[in-house]
Amino acid sequence: MNNDLIDIQECLTKAFAKVVTARSDWQSFKKATLCHICKKELADIRVRDHCHVTGKFRGAAHNDCNINYKFTGRIPVVFHNLRGYDSHLIMQAIGKVEGKQLNCIANNMEKYISFSLGCMDFIDSLQFMSSSLQKLVENLAKEGSSKFRHMTSHFGEERISLLLRKQVYPYEYFDSEAKFLESQLPPIESFYSTLSGEGITTLDYAHAQHVWQLFNIQNLGQYHDLYVLSDVLALADVFENFREICLNYYGLDAAHFYTSPGLAWQAALKMTGVKLELLTDIDMHLFIEKGLRGGISMISHRHAKANNKHVPSYDQNQPINHVMYLDANNLYGWAMSQALPVEGFRWINDSEIENLNICDIADDSENGYILEVDLEYRR
Repeated sequence: MNNDLIDIQECLTKAFAKVVTARSDWQSFKKATLCHICKKELADIRVRDHCHVTGKFRGAAHNDCNINYKFTGRIPVVFHNLRGYDSHLIMQAIGKVEGKQLNCIANNMEKYISFSLGCMDFIDSLQFMSSSLQKLVENLAKEGSSKFRHMTSHFGEERISLLLRKQVYPYEYFDSEAKFLESQLPPIESFYSTLSGEGITTLDYAHAQHVWQLFNIQNLGQYHDLYVLSDVLALADVFENFREICLNYYGLDAAHFYTSPGLAWQAALKMTGVKLELLTDIDMHLFIEKGLRGGISMISHRHAKANNKHVPSYDQNQPINHVMYLDANNLYGWAMSQALPVEGFRWINDSEIENLNICDIADDSENGYILEVDLEYRR
C-alpha cells in the first residue's frame, strides 16, 4: 500500500501539460452566457476554467468561481459493506503504513463510516445503495451490457453475461494456500456453507464449470482471482452508474460524500438555492427544541363505536364521537416535502399575536409561524 500511495501522490502533484485551447473551445468561451460552475449569468469579465489534472478546458466561469473550484487531491476508495466487515481486514494492517496520517469517522469501536490514509478516502457504497452487490448488478443488467464498461473492456462483451450473475465460491474449502494449486473444481459438497446452512444447486455447479472452461482456468488460484476481479469490476460499474445519475440530476458527485443523507442534504441546498440562517438567539433555539415531537405514539382500543347523527344507532343522550380510518405512511417524508423555515426568524409582538388568525395563513405562505400552544384532544 505504501507504493500505491506514493504513485498516486506523484500523479496528483505532477504539473499537467499546458493544452492549447481548441478553436471550438474559444468559440464556446466567447458565446457562454452562464458560468459553467455556478450556473449564474456571466459579465464581461470571465476566465477559462480548466482541469487541474489534465489541463483540459472545461468552460467559461467567474473569476471567484474558478479560484474556489479546486481539485482536493483526495482519492475515494470504494468498498461495498466497508462499515460492516471489510474494514476489519484493512484496519488490522493499516498501522504498518508509515508516514501517512490516519483519520477515522466511526459509528462505534467496530464500525466505521469512513477512514482516510494519506490521500485515500475509504468509503462504503452500501451507504448509498443499500442492497447486495448481486441485486445491484441484476438491476443494472436490465439496462443492457453497455452499462458495464469496465467489465466489458476487461472480459469482452461476449463473456460478461456469465459474470453478471451470482458466482459460487467454496469459502470453507480453502484452508491452506496449497488448495490454490489444485487443477480442478472441488466436488459440489465442498461449496456448503455452515454460516448460511446451505450448499449450491447442480445448476450453480454447472455454471462454475462453464466459467472454468470458458476462461481457460488452470487452477483454483486463477478461479479465486477471477471471482474477486469480477466482483471489483462489477462494483466499479454499479457505482460509476450511480455517480453518473447524481451528476446528471443534481450536479453532485457521490464519491465526494460519505452517506446518502449527506448527499441528499447537499442536493436539497443546491437545487433549492436557499441560504439557511443560523439561529443566534438561544431562546429561539430552545423554543424550537422544546416543540420537537417524535413519531406518532398511540394506544388503540380494539373496539370503538361511533355515536353521531350520521349513524342509525345515534343516541343523543350519549357523548358524540366519530370513528375515522386512517392509513398514513411516510409521515416524515411528507413533512420534509412541505414548506420549511429558512430565514428571517423574529419574535412577534403582543399586537401581532392579538390580530393573528392562523386559519388565514396558507400552507405555502411566504411567511410562516412557529407557535407554542396548549393542545386539547377531543373525543
